[in-house]
Amino acid sequence: MEKTYVTFDPRSKLCTILFASFLLMFPFPFKAEILFVTLLFVLFILNGSLKKGLIFYSLFWLLVLGDYLLFPYIDNGITAFFDFLFVGNRRMLPTIMASAFAMNRTKISEWIAALKKCHVPFGLIIPLTVLFRFFPTLFQDFKSIRNAMKYRGIAVSTIDLFLHPFQTMEYIIVPILMSAENTSLDLSSAALVRGLGNPKSHTSVYEIHLKVQDYLLIGILIVSGIFGRMIG
Repeated sequence: MEKTYVTFDPRSKLCTILFASFLLMFPFPFKAEILFVTLLFVLFILNGSLKKGLIFYSLFWLLVLGDYLLFPYIDNGITAFFDFLFVGNRRMLPTIMASAFAMNRTKISEWIAALKKCHVPFGLIIPLTVLFRFFPTLFQDFKSIRNAMKYRGIAVSTIDLFLHPFQTMEYIIVPILMSAENTSLDLSSAALVRGLGNPKSHTSVYEIHLKVQDYLLIGILIVSGIFGRMIG
């Protein structure tokens, strides 16, 4: 039986990323941070990604626990450094969660259609399109290189990559850099051939419009931002 999940418009997901960025840049109470991370966890569940949301949510509470246990014992540089890592990663995690939620179950073509509806200039849409398609291709190239290395008995485990940095540079980083150049050129050419640079009106097979859940999400974010600044 096919699983059902709630879909969100890319524009409401973009608002979620912007709110997470404000949460990172401006001082908000810790309670507001907990509520926002909990909201993101609920959004992952609604979007049909319970496992991914549970991993992020558990990681957040592990970072909170680490800060709680270390903070009373900050009396030297080592404990202060590790506590800084816990707090810093905890502060960055909502932005990472919001970005993961935004990319979850959203096709690149849907993002392009949404950006066009927002009247984003084509000079910005084309680089973003190439960027969105570049990293998945780069990860696929990395997996292919790793499989080829394991097949030949080179750096079979992940630990070997760190134990032999020069070998890692020779067999992974150099091919990745060479592949990245060719991939970027191919993607740029494909974007132009498909007419993304045409300034005239474009059509899309994806129906992009804000639904009830999108308005509800945007409203929650606005109210949360106002309330967070009031109690902050």
